[in-house]
Parts: sequence; C-alpha cells; structure tokens
Amino acid sequence: MTQRSLGVKIFFFSSALFSGLIVSLTQSWAIDYCSGRVCKAHEIATRREDAASNKDRFRLGQFDFYVLALSWSAEFCQRSGNASEQCAENKNLGFVVHGLWPQFYIGYPLYCRNDAVLSANNMERALKQFPTPRLARYEWRKHGVCSGKTPSAYLEDVSKARNLFKIPQSLVDPKDGHTMSLKALYGDFLKINPNLHPGMFSINCRHGALTEVRVCISKNLRQYQLCPQVLRQSCRTSDIFIPSFH
Repeated sequence: MTQRSLGVKIFFFSSALFSGLIVSLTQSWAIDYCSGRVCKAHEIATRREDAASNKDRFRLGQFDFYVLALSWSAEFCQRSGNASEQCAENKNLGFVVHGLWPQFYIGYPLYCRNDAVLSANNMERALKQFPTPRLARYEWRKHGVCSGKTPSAYLEDVSKARNLFKIPQSLVDPKDGHTMSLKALYGDFLKINPNLHPGMFSINCRHGALTEVRVCISKNLRQYQLCPQVLRQSCRTSDIFIPSFH
C-alpha cells in the first residue's frame, strides 16, 4: 500500500469519526433540550392523536369488565369551591356516579367511534344517577360509547351497577367530617356487600381525604370482578378523612 493511499484512508476514517461525534452530540443536545413546557405540549398532542386513533382501533362492545366509579360529592364540592350545580345548597349528595367504564384487564378503550347522543329522555334517566347533565354527556362520549350499547341500554347498565353495589349506612349522610382507619372503611364496604372481596374494589383519596370508590363488575353485571390494575390507584394512607356537607 502506498503512503498516499494510506493517508487517504486515514483521512476518510478520521472524517467519519468526526461526523459520528457531531451526530452523537447533536442527538444528545436534542434529548437534553426536550424538556419543560415544549415537551409537555408535545406529549399532550401525542396523547390526543392516540385518543383520536383509538376511535378506529377499539371495537364497540369489546371489553372485559366494567368499572363503576362513585365520587364522594362532599370532597369534590369543597375542592371546587361549590362551583358546580352538583354542590347547590341543601343537595347534600353523598356518593354520585362518576362513570361506568368499559375496561380491559390491561388498559381501557376511550372515545370509540359512534355518533349516538343522549336524547332528552335519556338525559332525564341519566340524571337519576349522574349529578349533572354535563357529566352525563361527557361520560357517555368518553366511556359509554365504547360499551357498544345504545344510550338507553348503557344507562340501564349504569343503574344495574349502582344498585348492585351497596353503601355503608355511615356514609349515606354523615353529619360531621371525621377520620377513620382505611382498613375499617374497607371493612364497612365488605360487610354490606357479601359477595365483594379485597382485590375487587379500591378506595381513592386526595391529600388523605376520601374522593372516590371504584368497584370492578363483570360485563354481564352479575358479579364483582378481580382487577389488579384498577387497585394500583388505591389510597395508601393508614387513616382517611371523610368530608361532610354539614
């Protein structure tokens, strides 16, 4: 090999190393730079695109079980500053239906493609379970559509699920806010729902205050359902505060 050809090869090899170093540094800078509000906005946009594509990806009626979410209205009203009609004076709502959500064993469908809307008759029925028309419409669009049922049939499922799950008497209309052990609160629900077992429902909290109970129910609404993924959001405190309206 001549000295000239060797020099040419060394030049190209050095150039390749330099180019690779520049690319590597550029990629590292891009990764480090992608932070804060810019990346947060990108993340939100990506989630919205995913949600839009979900309309085509999820088949109506294709899910494994339901999650009935019941919100503790007193906590919501204190947090929202009584801004919602749900919190009107003397309403004193206890648990209200947040939603009945079709669920997979891992993940859940959202915003499935269906143009059905809640009619006036549907809304009259929905307000026997949901605290406001706005929430009823939102929950239908986001979750209910994915059940694959008509609005009327879906609302019937909401009613069945709500009637299946019993609320302890101590939480029907508590006169004063009080703190109790989380274990005791779980026990109260288990006592009044004989076929309910640990691993089938979660008690959720925010800053130590009761916010919601989520119970997993079979697709045919005849029995409760084990649901490890749903339980991951359970309250982790030893004691829980129960806000009241009084």
